[in-house]
This record gives sequence, C-alpha cells and structure tokens, in this order.
Amino acid sequence: MKPFFNLRTYQLIFLFAKPYLWISFLITVFMLFSGSVVIKISNLNAMILSSKILFYLGIYLFYFEVGLRKRLTFYQNFGLSKTGLILISLLLDTLITLVFIKLMRLF
Repeated sequence: MKPFFNLRTYQLIFLFAKPYLWISFLITVFMLFSGSVVIKISNLNAMILSSKILFYLGIYLFYFEVGLRKRLTFYQNFGLSKTGLILISLLLDTLITLVFIKLMRLF
C-alpha cells in the first residue's frame, strides 16, 4: 500500500496508461458526438463510463498473456501490481472523461 502514496507511482501509472488514454479518449469523442443525437444525454454518460470499464477489463485480461506480462515487470519492480496499475489507470481515465464531458456540455 505504501507505493500508492508516492508521486513517482502516479508518474509510472501515467506512463503505462498514456496509449490507452488516447484510445479511450477517441472512443469517448466518437460516442459523445454520435450518441448525443441518438441516445438521451443522461444515458450517454453511463454508456461511456461502462464502455471504459469494459475496455480496461479487456486490457486486464489481455495482460495475462506471458509475452505482455513481461512488459509489466518494470512497474512491478516499483511495487505496483497489475490490478492496482489498471484500476488507477481506469480512475484516471474516468476523471479525465468526466471533466471532458462537463466541458463539452458548456458549449
């Protein structure tokens, strides 16, 4: 639990999550602009956040492969588990998504 209170931990998590944040951001933009016409706005937030949960669940399951599990050795050397790494990445992505949706609703 001690590594989660260190700034270096969040720098490493951002380094891990950066490519997935871009993919997730593109999914959010696509769903926000295409779904706002078809789906009511209140359901759109739930749909976007549930798709992010499924996306990160897929990433979690994807890292069970031996070749990809070796890529996580760098983060495990700093005391980050695979579960903690992906959960905090999901929380970071959710926070960025909610801020983006609130900003888009202003315009």
